[in-house]
Amino acid sequence: MRIRKSFLILIALPLIGGIIFGAYVLRWLSVLLLSIITLAYLFGEELRIAYPSISRKEIVERKDEIERIAKIIEKAKKSPVSRSILEEQIIEIYMTLSDNQAETYRRLHEKPNEALLLIRKEGDFLENLEKALKVVEVDIDEGGRSPAEG
Repeated sequence: MRIRKSFLILIALPLIGGIIFGAYVLRWLSVLLLSIITLAYLFGEELRIAYPSISRKEIVERKDEIERIAKIIEKAKKSPVSRSILEEQIIEIYMTLSDNQAETYRRLHEKPNEALLLIRKEGDFLENLEKALKVVEVDIDEGGRSPAEG
């Protein structure tokens, strides 16, 4: 359990008051206040209540889409899971071009087109990926021909 500076300051005031005050009643009031503060702090620690941080602002850096895809391509040289992620990305491109996305998704999984066959092909993965992306580029330029045509 880590003790915070704010808690030390809170308990210091009644503690000093209990020592400095001359009257018996004021000392007991200070001790009572000290015990209430300590009880509240320990109860909060038991519940694991997060205290809001005013001075610190946490910034989470997120990778942009290009860095994420570049890392997936790097891993796809060895990993079949990364290759399947790239296949799904290509299928998403065709789904975006299509009017009926569900039908396109089903059709490409049942009968893959030329781009998907090139990615699945054995050999140099990066070369096959480049060829597959050129096929996708041609399909996009042609106005999204039917993925079943290959």
